[in-house]
Amino acid sequence: MMCSVQVFCVANERRVLARNLQRSPEIADGRIQVSIVWGATAASAAYHDAITTATADIVVFSHQDVYFPEGWFSRLEVICEKLRLTDPSWAVAGLSGMTPEGEWFGHMWDSGLGIVCGGPFDPPRNVASLDEAVLIVRRASGALFDPALPSFHLYGTDIVLEAQKAGKKSYVINLPVIHNSKATVCLDRTYVAAYRFMVRKWKAVLPWPTVIVRLTRNPFPLLLRRMRLRYKRILRSSTLHPRFEHPELKARELGFVKASEDAI
Repeated sequence: MMCSVQVFCVANERRVLARNLQRSPEIADGRIQVSIVWGATAASAAYHDAITTATADIVVFSHQDVYFPEGWFSRLEVICEKLRLTDPSWAVAGLSGMTPEGEWFGHMWDSGLGIVCGGPFDPPRNVASLDEAVLIVRRASGALFDPALPSFHLYGTDIVLEAQKAGKKSYVINLPVIHNSKATVCLDRTYVAAYRFMVRKWKAVLPWPTVIVRLTRNPFPLLLRRMRLRYKRILRSSTLHPRFEHPELKARELGFVKASEDAI
């Protein structure tokens, strides 16, 4: 039994949105419904409100700079059905994440890094944290984003923890996209605010892995990570890469379109 899918996106740059998410074939031709949220002050709060209005079985929360190759959403429906058969109560999935043991899994092109991050893997892996570029929520699971979480960071970790608290699992799946991102050059005050919120909220389970830096009451891991990023921004700017104007060409070059079509 196939499921229905809809997409929500918090956006703030019309040009980035138009050349990436809205150019994705299944969105561009109306096969997949997308709702754009403008003017949000925090992603988690915006997506909390969005999921309460959603009607589809599967709700995808995407960054504005993600391009979904042709066939991606059809393949997502197949993967979600397979997950339902193995774990009927699954809650959240994503394309990049950390296992409870601290091992990273994922498969996507990251323009900021200029590389394919990870590679094909199967089956889906149970995770403790997910990257926020693309988050997939099974609406019937009841998993919700926390409207109190500030800024635009760590909501992928928070919803996984919320699902776990309710006895439900989350997974990283092999379904590559083009993440046409800017390179991360700093963890600014907004990240620190989200990090401190998460440390207070989830202190009973700390330390906890995330895709950037583990959550812990010890301030040094975050401080060290911020220092490393500052060093790269100042001394290694040549390793940073620009966004692509035509992400669909990159998707075909990497075989992401063929991979999606063949897997259906």
